[in-house]
Amino acid sequence: MAIVLSNALLVDLDPPRVEAGAIRIDSGKIVARAASITPADGDEVVNCFGAVVMPGLVNGHTHLYSALAVGMPPPAKAPANFLEILKFVWWRLDQALDAESIEMSARLGAMDALKCGTTTLIDHHASPLAIEGSLELIRKGVSTVGVRGVLCYETTDRHGPAGATAGIEENERFLAACAGRKDGLFAGLVGAHAAFTLEDERLDRLAALAEQYKSGVHIHVAEDGCDEAACVEKYKIPLIERLEKHGLLRAGSVFAHGTHLSKDAIEKVNAAGLTMAHNPRSNMNNAVGYAPVAAFKCPVMLGTDGIGGDMFAEARVAWFVSRHERAGLSPGQIVGMLVAAARRASAALGVTLGKLEVGAAADVVVTDYVPFTALSADNLAGNLIFAMGSLQVRSVLVGGRWEVLDRKVMAMEEGDVRGEAVGVAKGLWERMGQIAVE
Repeated sequence: MAIVLSNALLVDLDPPRVEAGAIRIDSGKIVARAASITPADGDEVVNCFGAVVMPGLVNGHTHLYSALAVGMPPPAKAPANFLEILKFVWWRLDQALDAESIEMSARLGAMDALKCGTTTLIDHHASPLAIEGSLELIRKGVSTVGVRGVLCYETTDRHGPAGATAGIEENERFLAACAGRKDGLFAGLVGAHAAFTLEDERLDRLAALAEQYKSGVHIHVAEDGCDEAACVEKYKIPLIERLEKHGLLRAGSVFAHGTHLSKDAIEKVNAAGLTMAHNPRSNMNNAVGYAPVAAFKCPVMLGTDGIGGDMFAEARVAWFVSRHERAGLSPGQIVGMLVAAARRASAALGVTLGKLEVGAAADVVVTDYVPFTALSADNLAGNLIFAMGSLQVRSVLVGGRWEVLDRKVMAMEEGDVRGEAVGVAKGLWERMGQIAVE
């Protein structure tokens, strides 16, 4: 059965466009767009009453495994710097993950993202004591909700060569499975933690795997100054030069953060044409500084780094912190980061996301936002940053299926999932408490 969204204010971000009209959705795609559409017999017709209808949003860098971290007990010792935040908090959490908590984290994180109008997640996963099959568990959790995903495993040498090899093998398993399915719902990238936790041999293997599958490498880069400092101290070469030397500075790669990249490093990143992932709320939370976003000429997409899946909120904070830092960005450039995330996910999944055009995937957000001033392409960014938000998301389609309808998650009973998650989180936190900090 086809769906007709009528009497809508159709809002496109790529390129910015606003017009009153209707769209028809069938077989998972947008098949018609016009000022008005006459429904066929049997079509489901939804009157949007002049509210904004827009493409589903994409989270360009997240960590679903952190979904159950909300409210967890603080570490015994307060972290004094970024490296201690990793050691005392996140590297204990990832070691405590088991199959149940991995799948639950993915399901809960995807559910919350979906309710915010986020329909695709570019995820970066770590569970060093439960590596094998972890990406399939995430795929299961995310697909249960109805969201798309671009997944990878965070390869690292923190747990020795065997652990690093297991991470590479998990990436390869998932890449091979996605290549076999080509379903437009899930795709893989080659995952890596950060250069300062990876030996040269592992960087070479990651690059070879990316070349084999014509994929990119998804890696944290210069999130904190320790990444560059460790690289120079141990390998006697700047961070970006080391990544370039080992084949990770490639067009398909996703470099998360880039907060502490030098001018010369930024020039190399721009020349490579890879995609940067900007995570302003996380950067503020970890007190690592403000990324030199205005200097990046390569695509820059917006991510949350695991702080939920609300891209409306992330865009608003991205704007506010850019003003605070006097970065010289425009509201349109912030919206452009949402566009870049949709384009990167489209390239990975082989479908057109982020557009309300004929032939695009029918990932569509129906809001109850009816503007009280004239809305146009020229002031769209201002509306998105200052007036729109996830609380105005009413219904969400993914691939032409209602996954949220009148604020109700369709695939499951949300209260049951949240109730079950409480017990899973308790077990996760207990296991964390038993892990000593080295």
